[in-house]
Parts: sequence; C-alpha cells; structure tokens
Amino acid sequence: MKHLFILLSIIAISFTQAQNILIVDNDPVIDTTPSHMFDNITDAISAANTGDIIYVQPSITSYGAVTINKEITLYGSGYAPELNNGRRSELSSVRIDADNIKISGFYINSFITYNSSTSTSNNVLIEDNYVNQTIYVGSATASHTTTNNNWIIRGNVINYGINLHADPTKCVNTVITNNHITLLNNSTSATYALRYFNDTTVFNNNVVRINFTWGNVNIFPNMTGDVTVFNNIFISNGVNTLFAPTTGRILTINNSISYMSTGGTLSLTMPGTGNFDNQNPFFTSVASASFDIAVDDDFTLSPSSPGLNVGSDGNDIGIYNGDYDFDMRGYPTELPYLTSFSISNNLINAGENINVNVQANANKSN
Repeated sequence: MKHLFILLSIIAISFTQAQNILIVDNDPVIDTTPSHMFDNITDAISAANTGDIIYVQPSITSYGAVTINKEITLYGSGYAPELNNGRRSELSSVRIDADNIKISGFYINSFITYNSSTSTSNNVLIEDNYVNQTIYVGSATASHTTTNNNWIIRGNVINYGINLHADPTKCVNTVITNNHITLLNNSTSATYALRYFNDTTVFNNNVVRINFTWGNVNIFPNMTGDVTVFNNIFISNGVNTLFAPTTGRILTINNSISYMSTGGTLSLTMPGTGNFDNQNPFFTSVASASFDIAVDDDFTLSPSSPGLNVGSDGNDIGIYNGDYDFDMRGYPTELPYLTSFSISNNLINAGENINVNVQANANKSN
C-alpha cells in the first residue's frame, strides 16, 4: 500500500504545468536514486525551485520538523486516509519562512509558525491539515519586525488556538474559515485562544470548541482592532465568559450559535445580530458529547438545527456551507484521492504484468 500515493502523484502530474514534481518517501526500501525522489523533506526543499510541488508519501514514521523557505507547495496524503493501512503524512512541526507557500494534507503533531522575529511570510495557504497545537501567524511581541500578511487558514482541525501578530500592521488580511478549532485545557495562557485578531481579520464558518475546566475564558483576548465575525458555532464544555472584548475594542458576532454541551447556560450573549444563544446546533452525527472530532463524525447540520440557511450569506452556519466542503480525512482540495486499489493476479512469474484496478474520487471543487 505504500505505492498508492505515488500513483496519485502520477495522476496529478498529468494536470500540472510549469512546476517540477518532487516526491519524498522515508521508507528505506524505496529507490531514491532518481533526481526527483528524496528520503527527507529538507533535501527536497533544497532541490526545489520556485513554484515546485513536493508530494510527501504516507509513512509509519514522522518526517520530523520542516522549515519551508521557498515559494513551493507541499502536499500530504491526508491526516486520516482511507487506504495505506492508516498511514498518513506526518510532520512534527512546520516553520514558514518565505512568501507564496501552500501546505495541505498533513498531520502536524505540534505547531505551525512563522520562522523568526525578522522573517517575512506573506500569501500563505494552510488547508486540510490536522494541527495538534497552535498556529502562530505572527509574533506576540509587537516590536518584532516579522511580517505575515494574507494568510488563509481553512478546512483544518486545530487544537489550542490561532495567534496573530501583536502589531496589527504586520498581520493584515488573515482569513480563517471552515475550521474545527478546539481550545484545550493545558494552560491558563491566552496562547490557547484566538489571539490578537484585528479589524482586517476574517473569521467565518468555524466550529470553536472550548474545552477548558479550570475557570472562565475569553476566546478572543488581546484584540488589536475592532473584530466582526460571522457564521460560527461556539461550544463550551462547562466554562462561561466567552465573549468579552478587549478593553477599548468592539467585538461583533453575527449569525452564530452558542451552546454549552454540559447542559448549563452561558451568561453572556453574543454581541451582534442574527444569533442563536444557548441553542443546540444539532449536528447530523457526532459521537462525542463534547463535540470532539473523529473521522466518522458528520458536522453538517441536521433538519432540526437552528443554523440551516441562516448564515450571513444565506447558507448554513458552521464548517459546511455553500462555498466549502470540509473534508474529515484531510485530503488536499486539488488532488484526486484513491478509494479502492486491488490486484487481480497477485501470484505471477518474473517478467509478467500485474493487473491492478484503481478507483478514485475526483478532486474537490473548493
């Protein structure tokens, strides 16, 4: 099954023009003598040119920490693929250190972050990944000269939170949409929240799960501008204060749902219009009572949901709407993905052909 994603890469090559395709596979039995084959991501990035695409094969072991310092695209196989015996493309962490970067289809065991206090990383797309800790778009120190404009974060599962730059002029036009975000109970630090949002930040159609138990929490701390968000679902697992704007700033939440999954009542209403305070969103099928996420869950809205077709755009509130198809397995949006792979003559003599039947779904249209 290790060769399945290579087949997928070959399919994608036929639809790609002007870029080189590089393939990374850390399986020791893979032949990496061809010039486009590598056993680690660092060497592949070193060999890549601007605009190149790197495909990272599913593996039983992590590919480790990666720093992306060129204008390239990295594709993984998804964070919970159907095939490959559950193998996925896994990284321990990601540092962004260039403009015009895309990363999609990975399980990232810790964080995604800008690279340094002086780095520049504009026009970054983070899509269809599982990020097990925080995404740091910018620095918590306003004096740091790092500039991180025009980041798009969509279709991801994110634990802990998302931090922008403490200086709003260095973190302009961050678009955060269609993500499942859990704010975990590992620390009282505001790091694990939606921090330093400003008046150019777009935060729409997300599910935000607040899984704190040690006390009240403000999920939008340290606002650096007036913030308006739309079409989100906020689920608290027992804590209360959620919608308290930073002093001197205005927080507006429109066309959204709030709900306490433990049966309590949130004392603060959402400051905006078109909202549904303290109402069950009624997802189609979610196994966990705390609304954690699993590959078999269905976070579309059931017919009894108050959020059907009442978003600001006339579509559903939450991670599924008329313009985006959230993928529970993290398949990259642009790629076809295999759903079936079978060999009909697995006992052959040397030199004979193997008959393989491959079925795949077409790439998504997001």
